[in-house]
Amino acid sequence: METKFLLSASTLAVLSALAAQVAFAATPTIATGDSRTVSQPSVPSCAAAQTLSAQFSSNNRASPTGDDTTRVQNALTGVAGTGKAICLVASGSNNAFYVGNLTASGAGLVIGKGVTVYGLQSYATANAPLITFSGSNSFLMGLGTAGSDQGTIDGRGDILAGSSTSRLVQAKNISNFIVYNVTLKESIFPNLYVEGGSGFTAWGVTIRTPATRKNADGIDIDSLTNASVINSSVEAGDDGVAIKTNTGDISNVTVKNSHFYGTHGLSVGSIYANNVSNILFDSNWVSGTDLLGNVTSNPNGMDIKTGPSCALTVKNVSFLNTCMKGVKHVIMFDTNYAACKTGSPSGTPTVTGVVVNGATSISSLGSAYTLFDGRDASHILEAYLANVSLDSAVGGNSSDQFATIHEYNVTGVTASGTNVSTPKDFTLSGTVPACSSSSF
Repeated sequence: METKFLLSASTLAVLSALAAQVAFAATPTIATGDSRTVSQPSVPSCAAAQTLSAQFSSNNRASPTGDDTTRVQNALTGVAGTGKAICLVASGSNNAFYVGNLTASGAGLVIGKGVTVYGLQSYATANAPLITFSGSNSFLMGLGTAGSDQGTIDGRGDILAGSSTSRLVQAKNISNFIVYNVTLKESIFPNLYVEGGSGFTAWGVTIRTPATRKNADGIDIDSLTNASVINSSVEAGDDGVAIKTNTGDISNVTVKNSHFYGTHGLSVGSIYANNVSNILFDSNWVSGTDLLGNVTSNPNGMDIKTGPSCALTVKNVSFLNTCMKGVKHVIMFDTNYAACKTGSPSGTPTVTGVVVNGATSISSLGSAYTLFDGRDASHILEAYLANVSLDSAVGGNSSDQFATIHEYNVTGVTASGTNVSTPKDFTLSGTVPACSSSSF
């Protein structure tokens, strides 16, 4: 004998709601970034530090006749390992220091108000950084106000540029390295490169290297844990800020409240080995043109790029509240970016848990587009897009493949291709950012 069960209307409603929940994707995890509590640094008093007075003038920038390398290096060596600083200060009309390669280990350099440190030909010829920091509690700081009289390091890349691969400032194997309230300009190669260790803070850093300077990244953060770039302004000829894994994994990075001009945008990569996790980009502005109106060669907005046959993972990367203006490659998540480097472990890149919550593009360049490029059916690129509005200039890409792009409150994004799906299967609190030209 067949038994039939009748369900009440209220029970049916509960079961229907449960079924709808099952159909929805889990709420994506938002990256938390730097695990440290990071606050605004302060410049140590030069009254209590060793000071060096300028002997030369910035008027000699084009053809320097002085050389301060030895006396500055001797002073840095004298405070090595102490966490103390030397201060470079102006003296009357003299406001310049001309130096070759310098090193500072466990020590700080404070560049006084109105003072500029210039790179001599010797550092460019050496294909080595102008200033290299290492050890614990090293720092680079400036006095003065950005845009007027802030302490500055000038690589003279407009004069010395060519085949040189000399970075302007480099830090390696650091612990608690701080760059604060200083201007870096006219780099030949990357402006600020930090690799290895734990604890890096860039706060109130101004970078002014034109968009036309090839390979002149703004800030590169490579193979370390716990780093923050906050309240900074970057004009550079390649990546505005780049997350890298050349010698090891990278994790716990925050890039927040910063402006980027004429760069290749907010970049994770290029990644050819090792692992990336817990990277937070929060409340940043990205302009495809520099402050002189030059357009970079790759005006990107948000960018993840890996080699196609390298063993690596990229997970838990979040882009929150991003404004983009005059960008062409608006959202680029590309696992087929460039061939793996020699010696990279062979395999397949895996990119998962990428979240874009809050993104607006305005005045995008002609033929602007997005790209979602996964590897294969077993290695699907997974991303969550919420509260996104792209302007009408932005189109899709015929190279989209092997990607699941979860969407919530999204306009202007087109994703289609082999094994590409765009389920509307989650919700996420937040709003579409209100971005105007004046905010850049």
